[in-house]
Parts: sequence; C-alpha cells; structure tokens
Amino acid sequence: LVLERTRGTLIRLRIAPISRIQILAGKALACFLATVMISVSLLLIAALFFGVRPSSVIHLAMAVLCVSIAFVGIMMFLSVLGKTERSAGGIGWAALLLMSMIGGGMIPLFVMPAWMQTLSNASPVKWSVLAIEGALWRNFSFQEMMVPCGILLGVGAIFFVTGVRVFNWTHRTY
Repeated sequence: LVLERTRGTLIRLRIAPISRIQILAGKALACFLATVMISVSLLLIAALFFGVRPSSVIHLAMAVLCVSIAFVGIMMFLSVLGKTERSAGGIGWAALLLMSMIGGGMIPLFVMPAWMQTLSNASPVKWSVLAIEGALWRNFSFQEMMVPCGILLGVGAIFFVTGVRVFNWTHRTY
C-alpha cells in the first residue's frame, strides 16, 4: 500500500470505477490467499515427508482460515503505519518478531517464566500455534477450537478495521 501510494498507482486505482472498499478487499484477498496457500503447502510437506496426520481435517481447515484472517488484519494495520516502504517493512518485521518471540513461535511457552506465559496471551502467534496444534495432535473438540479461533477472528477484525480507518488515501511523494 505504501509503495502504491508513493509511486502513484493508488491514484490510478482510485480513478478506476471501483470503490475504496473494493481496493482494500482485493489487497486483503491476495494476502489471505497467499497465507492460506503457504500454510497448506507447509502442512502438505509435513504430511508427505514427516508423516504428520491431523486429528481433524475440519478443525485444521478452520484453524488455517482463522490464522489467515488474523494475520491479514494485522498486515493491513502494519502496512499503513509507515510513510515509506522501508519504514512499513521495518515496522512489520519488528512487530511480527516481537509477537513471535512472546507467543511461542521461537521458544516453547512451557519453558518461559510465568510472567512471559501470561504476556503471551497478547500475541496472536500463541493463539495460532494453539489452534493448529489443537487440530493436528491435541485432538481439540469443536468447543476447544472456538477459543483460539474466536480470538484470532477478533484480532483480525479489530486490526483490519483499524488499518482501514488509519489508511491515508492521499498521494504523497517522499
């Protein structure tokens, strides 16, 4: 989004006979499809080469969809914070690295001190890992899957709406 704004592509999109919502929905859909395809590819590799079998394919599909929605919302928000491509990229890397560090993406949660385990509740990475683990080998029931999936959907919605509201539609050259 920053690149399109600074290069003038956003002006061309705004002149086209499509609404702002359609422009942002197209960006979100592309990010969503990329996230789903990467997740499915990694899960296929895990199944084919490492023998990983989900306890419930339906729960796994639900987890992948909820994780993708959450991170589309987060990326929408992070992508509008920077004024240049480099600043937006830096903000994105910093935020995602921090979320991964406190959410159990780098260090398993069970080896973290108690205060960090409590802090991990603020990270969507924790809920993503929990949703995927629940579908893969923890054999979560539908009700148990609703907790991490509900949190991920809420995170995605809040960040997406905030990103849309913060997004600056004006053209600027930097």
